[in-house]
Amino acid sequence: MKTVQTPQGEVRLLDPSVELLRAIRTFLPFGAVRYVPPQEGADFGLVMQCGPHEIYGVKQQPVDCDEPQSWVSYEANSILIAHSLASYRTLGFTGLFMPCAYIRNKDAGRCESGIAYFGFPSPRGRESLEYPWEPAYDRQFGQGFTTMMTGFIRSLQESSRDTGITLSQPIGLDVCRRLQLGTLGFGFMVIGPHIICVKTLISERDPVWTVLRVTGVTEVFHVPSIPAAISEDELPAAKPTR
Repeated sequence: MKTVQTPQGEVRLLDPSVELLRAIRTFLPFGAVRYVPPQEGADFGLVMQCGPHEIYGVKQQPVDCDEPQSWVSYEANSILIAHSLASYRTLGFTGLFMPCAYIRNKDAGRCESGIAYFGFPSPRGRESLEYPWEPAYDRQFGQGFTTMMTGFIRSLQESSRDTGITLSQPIGLDVCRRLQLGTLGFGFMVIGPHIICVKTLISERDPVWTVLRVTGVTEVFHVPSIPAAISEDELPAAKPTR
């Protein structure tokens, strides 16, 4: 499917350029792998684990809820993320930013349904050059990460006001490993001016396409991907140094 029809018009799905794929691989700490033939509908694996090492992110954690409510919140968070992409893009940052809805199951039928932020600032981007060092998160994720994350959170808050969809009040913004997030939803990432869809299943019944079109997004790059785990000896292929 190269276009998605919505009540507001179509959203075109563009094939990524080699340069864009290289940028994704360069920003991700453990790179990416290509699947030939595709696996689980994915042409690519975004490497979240390399041997014993995992990618870290920041989770915007809400209060716990029951399982049915966790899926309602997951859907709401996915829609709000999509609605926020156009606004976030106007901030002009250069690095890779990937917000993901997640659900983490806990004891006694309780769940945590929030949003996780994976971000990798560009040392040459305005997020690093035009904003001050923020020790809370920049120390671990690089100068500019905090600026990228807080910029996206402001866009989320605006989207919640515009759509009337509730954004759960967070009880913390905590650094965590990928495997501490449970079910992680791959939806979209932004690199510079480019919005990239990493969904493996494209459906016109998915409400994210309508909210994207409402915010003026008429095209996205499609890089169907799943989280990947590799061994340490596979790292040179996933993230070449040259």
